[in-house]
Formats: sequence, C-alpha cells, structure tokens
Amino acid sequence: MDGLPGTVSAPRAQRKIDGDWLAEAIPTVLAWLLPSGAVVVSAFGQFLLAALLLTLALGVWLRLWRGRQRRQKAAHNS
Repeated sequence: MDGLPGTVSAPRAQRKIDGDWLAEAIPTVLAWLLPSGAVVVSAFGQFLLAALLLTLALGVWLRLWRGRQRRQKAAHNS
C-alpha cells in the first residue's frame, strides 16, 4: 500500500495511446447499428406478407362492394 511506512510504490506505467482503437471502434459501432442479413431477410419477408395480405383483403372488399352494387342495381331495375 502506498501510505504505509516501509512499502515502496511502483511507478505507474504509462499507457500507450495508439490509433488502433478507431479502427476497432468503427466496425463495432457499425455492427451494433446495422442489421444483420437475417434481420433484413426477415423484415423483407414480413413486408411481402403484408403486401400479399393487403392485396387479398382489397380483392375481397372489391368483390363484396361490386356484389352489393349489382344487387342494388338489380333491385332498382325490377
């Protein structure tokens, strides 16, 4: 310990500061911020599924709407 008599404290070693930390930090930050390939493929699959379901729902809605118009027109003409 530094404060006790009879003990010698070792000199503190100076840390070397090099520029390699920047080369290591950039890929680390990009790995945190950018999604992996599996995440991109999963998100794309979800988008395609949503587009497919939206198309299906639009087709069902148009079919029902046109059928209602056809029934109204038939009721009006008779």
